[in-house]
Amino acid sequence: MTKSIYIKCRVTRGFWDSEFYVVVGDTSLFVDRENVKVEKAPEVNAEVEGRVAAFLLRQDAEKALVELSGEPVVGGLRQWVPLQALANG
Repeated sequence: MTKSIYIKCRVTRGFWDSEFYVVVGDTSLFVDRENVKVEKAPEVNAEVEGRVAAFLLRQDAEKALVELSGEPVVGGLRQWVPLQALANG
């Protein structure tokens, strides 16, 4: 089961204008801005709520295994997240 979804995340600016720094649970990574949805881009040294594109690999009654696309800083690209972290596009 591989399905494209969005995961709720925290978003700050990346090093480059083309990327965001995204935090999902215990994982943080640099992600292309095209794969992140935010209401308004974060200001310098500020954090906003957003949604990052991911692939749903597995799901059970309480959590989902997702694979994020980007360059990991802390953790890996695959992570278990609570079902409440799944977001609409």
